[in-house]
Amino acid sequence: MTQSTQSVEQIRQSLILASRGSTLALWQANYVAELVRKLGADVSIQTWKTTGDIVQDRFLHEIGGKGLFIKELEEAMSKGAAHLAVHSLKDMPAKIPSGFSLAAVLKRNESADVIVFRSGIAEKHGLAHRQVFNAQTLRTLGPLTLATSSLRRQAILKADCPEIKTIPIRGNVDTRLKKLESEITWDGIILAEASLERLGLTSLPAFRLDPSWFIPCAGQGALAIETLADGPALTIVSKLQCAHTRLAVDIERSVLARLGGDCTMPFGCLVTMGAGAQPFLMARAIVLAADGASLARAECRISTTTTNLAKVAEDTLIEGLRKNGANDVLASLGLKDRI
Repeated sequence: MTQSTQSVEQIRQSLILASRGSTLALWQANYVAELVRKLGADVSIQTWKTTGDIVQDRFLHEIGGKGLFIKELEEAMSKGAAHLAVHSLKDMPAKIPSGFSLAAVLKRNESADVIVFRSGIAEKHGLAHRQVFNAQTLRTLGPLTLATSSLRRQAILKADCPEIKTIPIRGNVDTRLKKLESEITWDGIILAEASLERLGLTSLPAFRLDPSWFIPCAGQGALAIETLADGPALTIVSKLQCAHTRLAVDIERSVLARLGGDCTMPFGCLVTMGAGAQPFLMARAIVLAADGASLARAECRISTTTTNLAKVAEDTLIEGLRKNGANDVLASLGLKDRI
């Protein structure tokens, strides 16, 4: 019996999970595979090399954006060679291609960015373990050289910490950490804190960048499971959804989509839930010119009892960005549509 003639129930019991081959991607794939197995399905993992993995001599914004990390995995699902794929949500375009479904978003890990310093640098500056930096405290360290390929990270540093020099870097987490130690002119690299959590690297000299200032990119820290919109994996995978995380990242990604950008735009958005007697949603967003010369910020705090909470939060952020000069920033990025 060929795969195309198998029953939905049979395919549900023998799912193929498509993954990239990096250490982090395989950790994510194995983590999700185990969750799906606990729901009663048999899952095997197969790896594909994506364009983003193969092309290492150019930056993502030059070759089509972070969506190049998922294109080949989607093609595998389209051809029936796989049934689901796991992605870092921050690597996914703001709009899912037709025929596919963002079937589930798992509970979020830490969403912040961190600086991992080269051996001896933290001691040189007398830094306390796991110290949190805002712009003012980071500036007190004086001139630094930090490696990052993210336009958002570069732009925030150019805007608020102009003495910091940024060096572009590509490669997976392991490669970047090794390069940090070999490049004696570098002081540190900037990574997503979630990647260190997942790889068990929390003992590294990593220092969090305060996310209320250094706003992460949309979806950062969250794992997403993608399936075909009518695929046999959709029903079982959807049971892994974290409702609170899904609400938050949907708002973040919707704001990005309304700005007309993708996951390479110098844009950050973070939505969190505040507990207490009167629970609330806290949302922050920033969009910057590539050189950091101009930016627009917005934030809002909204009761979780608000009707159409997601839409109200999205509209409030967009209006705040507009009032604070977002259209001029978008024009500097070559985007003609106004918000």
